[in-house]
Amino acid sequence: MTSSAPVAAGILLAAGGSRRLGSPKQLLAGPDTVPLVRRAAQQLLEAGCSPVVVVTGANATAVTEALRGLPVVCCHNAAWAEGMSRSIQCALTWLTESIPTTAAVLIAACDMPSVTTAHLQALLARAGGDAYDGRAGWHRVASAYAGAAGEPVHGIPAVLPRTDFPALLALTGDQGARAILTTPDTASVALADGRFDLDTPADVMRWRAVTSSSTHQTMSAIAKLVLADLAQEITATRRMLERIPEAHFDYTPHPKSWPLNKLAHHLAEFGDFGAITITQDALDFSQPMPRPPMPETAEGFVAMFDAGMVRFQAALAEITDEGMQAHWTMRNGETVIMSLPRMAVLRGMVMNHMIHHRAQLTMYYRMLDVPVPGLYGPSADDK
Repeated sequence: MTSSAPVAAGILLAAGGSRRLGSPKQLLAGPDTVPLVRRAAQQLLEAGCSPVVVVTGANATAVTEALRGLPVVCCHNAAWAEGMSRSIQCALTWLTESIPTTAAVLIAACDMPSVTTAHLQALLARAGGDAYDGRAGWHRVASAYAGAAGEPVHGIPAVLPRTDFPALLALTGDQGARAILTTPDTASVALADGRFDLDTPADVMRWRAVTSSSTHQTMSAIAKLVLADLAQEITATRRMLERIPEAHFDYTPHPKSWPLNKLAHHLAEFGDFGAITITQDALDFSQPMPRPPMPETAEGFVAMFDAGMVRFQAALAEITDEGMQAHWTMRNGETVIMSLPRMAVLRGMVMNHMIHHRAQLTMYYRMLDVPVPGLYGPSADDK
């Protein structure tokens, strides 16, 4: 691709509900604690795509928060549940209306951790023409990898030229661009382990087992242990928040107990408590502390929790072992409530505290006959 050639736009598909996984795959973090959606958007930017359009849908608030500071356009697909085709069309419609000269798009997803910036650059180079075969203008190039049964597969990430836009806009359901990419005139660039995408908990376990990066090697050893514990508790807490019965926000099992929505609000705040514990040396209750507003839906509680956990994991990526061992103080004005090593505060007042309130919520659910999800194995309602 020559330097004078038009630049391809990037489309990042990040709207799915991650039903089989049970928690938003867009927000999964690797050893460097960078959420997958942010990592994928950064790769499109580094590869030279302009603009980069990120399609949001389920968990839109938290996904947008994970992208904060990146020069990307977030395009919300209200019909995300209808399948991948609607997400592609959402981004493509925005592009053709806002930038009518768009000559090609590079479509990528955030759940393929084997994709690299170098691979995206290779796709763009081949699709641009003369770097490979001298053809003028943009043409179609797919990633090539082995399918589940070992058969050759062409899929995304892929570059599709303007001539493919009508076919993309005519897609239906969850088929995506796969049918277009299987035509004989589609070129390809090999992608090692391209079928490795993160659809199930088993996929994530395998990914975490094999992932290694320079950031992981230099990350605080203590923070790595916190992150390992946190991954399980994020999934379990999120399952609880997803089932909040909106018709019973005011329910309380005892006059001294909080209403259900107040308890859920406190539970959804723990990501921000974790970030505060890492980024501040103290917390003074005598000083005003901004708190997010009370959500009005179960989805709102989940989005609040997700956004806070993104900030918590990002803070973990930056702290050193020395910082984890430094003393952290909780006070109320001149009165010191406690002063402990930061890692002890994270374990006791953040992680264990979150588990404590989550357990309280299970009792509320049982009293209201709301099915209790399995947290450390199947619950009675799962059997």
